[in-house]
Amino acid sequence: MKIAHWSLGVLLVMPMGIAAGQAQPPAQEAQAPVPVATDSLAAAAKAAREARKDQPKPARVWNDDTIPKSNGAISVVGQTPADDSANAAGATGDAANAAAGADASAGAGAGAAAGAGNRNALETSIQNAKDKLATIKVDLDLLQRTYTLDSQMYYIKPDYASDTEGATKLKDEQDQIASKQQEMDEQQKKIDDMEAELSKLPAASTPPAAPPANNNSN
Repeated sequence: MKIAHWSLGVLLVMPMGIAAGQAQPPAQEAQAPVPVATDSLAAAAKAAREARKDQPKPARVWNDDTIPKSNGAISVVGQTPADDSANAAGATGDAANAAAGADASAGAGAGAAAGAGNRNALETSIQNAKDKLATIKVDLDLLQRTYTLDSQMYYIKPDYASDTEGATKLKDEQDQIASKQQEMDEQQKKIDDMEAELSKLPAASTPPAAPPANNNSN
């Protein structure tokens, strides 16, 4: 019974295998090469190369990404690093000379301004001292006049020797006159010293005289 079932299965399978074998196309027909136009592709590639040769090269744009980072990557035609160093040294020397000249001019101008300022200040001090001396002389003159009058009034008294109050007053006036005289002498000496110092300073520069006006009438 089992043999009969097995035989029946074989018979059923065989027709399916035969049909599958007939349905597959021959291997040679499936792998048949497809013709390629190699000549056309080669001609197109050659034409593309020729077209690229004829096109102008685009101008290079320099920016932060494309500029070389090394100092020696950029060179200037006709100028060598030695020339750059010489030019830089010359420019530095010129700048130093110009700065030195400017400093000298500024120093001279500052010195002249300081000298003029000192002279003006000293002249002002001298004038103030002279004004004070004039006041001292006026005070001394008043003291002397007062003492002269008081002494006359004192000595015309018959008993002036017993007038102790009058004598004391005259003594005080004499002391004031002596003190004022000393003050005047000190003030005069101060003026003399300042004038001697002023004579040592350079003379103040005077502005150039204006040209005479042309009054000729046509």
